[in-house]
Amino acid sequence: SMTIFGVALCHLPMLLQALTNTLRQWPLLVLLFLLTLLPALPTALAFFSTFGSETAGSLAPLQLLPSFNYTVFADFMHEHGKAVWPLIRAGWWTALLSLLLSVWAKGGILYSITNGFSAGTFWQAGTRYFGQNLRLLGVTGLLVAIWLIFLLLTGVLTTLLLDEGLDDPFSERGYVIIAVLMSLVFGLVLARILCASQYASVLMYERNETTVLRAFGQSWRFVGQHRAATFGRYLLLIGIGTLLLTLYLWLELGFEASNWLLIGFLFGLQQAFIFSRIALTVWALQIASANVATFPQPLDQVFDAPIISAPTPPHTDAATPDEGRLVE
Repeated sequence: SMTIFGVALCHLPMLLQALTNTLRQWPLLVLLFLLTLLPALPTALAFFSTFGSETAGSLAPLQLLPSFNYTVFADFMHEHGKAVWPLIRAGWWTALLSLLLSVWAKGGILYSITNGFSAGTFWQAGTRYFGQNLRLLGVTGLLVAIWLIFLLLTGVLTTLLLDEGLDDPFSERGYVIIAVLMSLVFGLVLARILCASQYASVLMYERNETTVLRAFGQSWRFVGQHRAATFGRYLLLIGIGTLLLTLYLWLELGFEASNWLLIGFLFGLQQAFIFSRIALTVWALQIASANVATFPQPLDQVFDAPIISAPTPPHTDAATPDEGRLVE
């Protein structure tokens, strides 16, 4: 994987060009940011209001966060759990809604990448491809679950065999080494599955493929044939995202929420991190779309271009192929 990662660094001009194209579509990034923020805003405001009323508006509980431990959390929930737990459960539903919105938005993002951003066509494309992207999410989740179960069973069997085959039982350090190795293998294959899923969404859009399993198989072979340009760049973006998350956590730990000014700064820092994550998502789809258009694809058959039908305006010439996908 490090070799693939290193080769991907040789394609920096293409990566920078894709990043430039992503930043040029700032209205798309702002719309995606609002779609991420708005579903979480009601729950966040309700939690803030409840927290303020339960603590009588005091900021003292926030000062305990840098030295947080489970006892503090248990004591707080024992006193205020009846008011807080419903909001936490509502947060799970908010997370599910955000996931569905991200699935819906993927079709609009892909259309905006190839044809330019427009709010009307973004809505149409998101609705048009929502069903197949949702099925792709289900297939991806199923494959991840199968891989996780297989790896857990392998780890348990390996540990049992080593314990029985060795005279001295495995030490705690040995168990930790096995756990770390299993985690690395799981993470690498998980990234490979997610990378193939991303390319499957692009192939389904570009080739109007509706059979999710066939599209996933095609994308898996496509990523395998062009590992450096696909998986290598995907790992590079994961590395960038990890660095941004590390920077965010480091800055967050450096400030104590002791006054409203610092609370506002931390809120702005959090929103900046969310915006950067959205930009990384669009950047990754930009790269995937460019790779699909550039490299030969292992297709089983040729599919028609995706079409979203619309009535032809009177007294105009026929629409171009790109315009035929969506009509504003």
